[in-house]
Amino acid sequence: MQTRRAFLAGLLATACIQPAAAEPRRPLYLSGRGEASGANFATGFDAAGRLAFDLPLPTRGHAFAVHPAGAEVVIFARRPGDYALVIDPERGRAVRSVPAATGRWFNGHGAYAADGSLLYATETRAVDGQGVIGIYDATRGHRRIGEAETGGLDPHEVRLLADGRTLVVANGGLLTHADAPRLKFNIDSMRPSLVWMEAATGRRVRQLQPPPALHQLSIRHLALAGDGSVLVAMQYEGPRDDLVPLVARHRPDSPGIEMLDLPEEVLAGLDGYCGSVAVAADGTTLAVSSPRGGRVVFWELAEDRLLGVLKLDDGCGIAPAGDGAFLLSNGFGRILRSDPVTGRGARLAVDSLPGARWDNHIAVLA
Repeated sequence: MQTRRAFLAGLLATACIQPAAAEPRRPLYLSGRGEASGANFATGFDAAGRLAFDLPLPTRGHAFAVHPAGAEVVIFARRPGDYALVIDPERGRAVRSVPAATGRWFNGHGAYAADGSLLYATETRAVDGQGVIGIYDATRGHRRIGEAETGGLDPHEVRLLADGRTLVVANGGLLTHADAPRLKFNIDSMRPSLVWMEAATGRRVRQLQPPPALHQLSIRHLALAGDGSVLVAMQYEGPRDDLVPLVARHRPDSPGIEMLDLPEEVLAGLDGYCGSVAVAADGTTLAVSSPRGGRVVFWELAEDRLLGVLKLDDGCGIAPAGDGAFLLSNGFGRILRSDPVTGRGARLAVDSLPGARWDNHIAVLA
């Protein structure tokens, strides 16, 4: 049986999967995908659906980190991940594989420093389940040069704020183990949190938690609004028939996390689970997906109101697609461009990929 290390070595040796584009094609959309055969890929495509690259992965990918200058992107393996793959998006080449550190595993997300010199990755320390941010030198072969504790378990998404100095981290609060990755060992005592950290020092400067009655709301995914707000998508680990808020916002200088007031019928349709969150390029609209509920919810940020709900079976990936529109993907191979204000939508056919099973997230290299 081929090992993951051998798989990645082979990938790097044959790196060019697609011919290099004559000119950069922007924006470039990035997503993991699977096939019925069990094969997994990291895929890049443009707004017209033209394939830029399609690189095989040893196991399922989760999310991308995008270099601020577009020089490279990194896809992280799904939690508990043992690799991250660095990709040159213009040439469609795998540059290097970054292994998880001994006694650590990747949790699927990462973010670059403002100047692109460092890569921050959410990780779990196996010995005690403690969450850490792994720090990698992107200028020296992505060597791991340190880590900083996140103050909680199961850190998932990390984002760099617009100030270029502060990381915000979603601590999911779950105790898991790489030997049984889908099992959750502390649902009764979980303590999710939203944490702000100094990127330069790793010092935690703020930590907020949901109210005690909502301690089973696992904070998973984050989006940033132009006013400095942090938008939060959550997954509920309590009884399936509980009706609890799943989307929240932290406004700058607010003392706590504010739950968005979605109508009960909309919350019920999300089935306790939000999978991805994004803010439109024009900053007006928030989109939150629920693959379990088969819905995407749109929220008008300035007027603080529900804008609409789109039904999309197993829909999860979301990315801004120009103006107020979004690109949406699902596990049945569909990619849609949807404008929640006008209601207009169109299906995007990605070349040569019939039957693709798109993974959880879409990133955009603008």
